[in-house]
Amino acid sequence: MTVPTASFVSLTAPVRAHLGVSLPQLARYLGVSASFVSHLEAGRKPLPAALLPRLLRLLSALPPPLGQGPPAVPLPPPYNPLLPLPAPEQLAPPLPEAPAPEPLRRRLRDQRLRLLTLGTELAAAQTRAAALHHRRLGLARLHTLPPPPEAAEAAHLARWLQALAEDLRRDDPDPAARAAALHLLAARVAGLRAEVAALGAPQ
Repeated sequence: MTVPTASFVSLTAPVRAHLGVSLPQLARYLGVSASFVSHLEAGRKPLPAALLPRLLRLLSALPPPLGQGPPAVPLPPPYNPLLPLPAPEQLAPPLPEAPAPEPLRRRLRDQRLRLLTLGTELAAAQTRAAALHHRRLGLARLHTLPPPPEAAEAAHLARWLQALAEDLRRDDPDPAARAAALHLLAARVAGLRAEVAALGAPQ
């Protein structure tokens, strides 16, 4: 004796989805092969009556109208890399199980040390960038000065400005690359700060 396909065959997939069991795991409980369950879900084979009690037992754990269990807990949406970065608590929602504290404390210690190191590096890079920017602005302002009326003084000023420009090019040969490196370093520090804040939050 078999149960009509439309009655129970299509319910094996909701059982697996709601209970979080794989196709082989469900097959093991039902006492059949995984390929047989696959055939059931595809409607290629009917459900044998001998399997009905086990399936009904699992169906009872589903929420109404299929069973009498609690409603399904909605899963958080997966992280979409094309969207703006959500808050840390949205990336890692709290779990019902209490996390083991020692791995979190160890990671927090390590990341605090990295944050201190990279934060110091970032502060030094920002100070250097500000100094270079100040020199660049100063050179631009010097170039707006009217030249001295004396030819010798005008030549002297021009040579000095040229030397200042060469010094700046030597000290900052690739401003765009330096700015990109500074931006990346700031992003790493921001990421570390977010991780440290999340790890240090009460669990």
